[in-house]
Amino acid sequence: MTTRAPSSSLTFRLSVRDRQIILSGLSWIVANHQLWVTRKQLPNARPDRSWAPVTDAGVFHQELMAHVLALHSRVLSLTRGGRLYALSSSDVAFCALAVRVAVRRHRHGHTKLDVPRVSSTAKRLLRRLEAVRKCAKRAEIRWSGADRYRETAATSRKFIQWLRVHFLDCPCTRKGRTPATFQYRSILIDQLVQWTRAELMERKQKPPAEAVLRRLVRLALRYIRRGRTRTSVRDLSSDRLFAASYLATFVTIRMEKLAVRGTNEIWQYQGKHKEA
Repeated sequence: MTTRAPSSSLTFRLSVRDRQIILSGLSWIVANHQLWVTRKQLPNARPDRSWAPVTDAGVFHQELMAHVLALHSRVLSLTRGGRLYALSSSDVAFCALAVRVAVRRHRHGHTKLDVPRVSSTAKRLLRRLEAVRKCAKRAEIRWSGADRYRETAATSRKFIQWLRVHFLDCPCTRKGRTPATFQYRSILIDQLVQWTRAELMERKQKPPAEAVLRRLVRLALRYIRRGRTRTSVRDLSSDRLFAASYLATFVTIRMEKLAVRGTNEIWQYQGKHKEA
């Protein structure tokens, strides 16, 4: 399924600290997979999927799971750091997921990392991984075309979501996950969508369709939660003027990119995703 670009330049150098962080996260994914395969148990699956208003459970993909297992073996073989060769964009995405998993488990006290300043080290590692992912993306587009890349990237995203829902839930967060929590989030998104629409109209811009606008607002929140910007969700919820300006600009930029890619992708934004 995944298309690897034929380029030996797609490598990533791991320090001893980088290796420990990525290996910790990958090992936890592999351990959960092994438990699922051998005992048919999913102790770290999200328990709220039965009553949550909207839950994207993702899609399991056997070939991508094999990629994760192989990536774990490759990182494990690097006894004191080293280089990972011939990385695909999906491989890099799995490494980034492993970093986030390892940092959360360290922060919660489940698996301590012997790494000084874990948070700042992980942030630098994630920035480096993102740069390599973009290089891999460009190489794959040149090799197999933009349509093929978008197809494989969408499959990878669905698989990563499946991992999050079925393998990577943390019991520490379950007490705060109630129907009221989901209701608050839905209300917040409704408010942000309303502010964004009003700001776009104030700028004399036609807002996109409701489903598209809502998805783009949720995408902006996802970027914020993953630390890809310098703002926070609290900044948006507490300051209407800032939130409206920030999100309207985000939506404008994303819609311009979608327009360049073509109407088919805009239709996918509208029709392929069920939103809250």
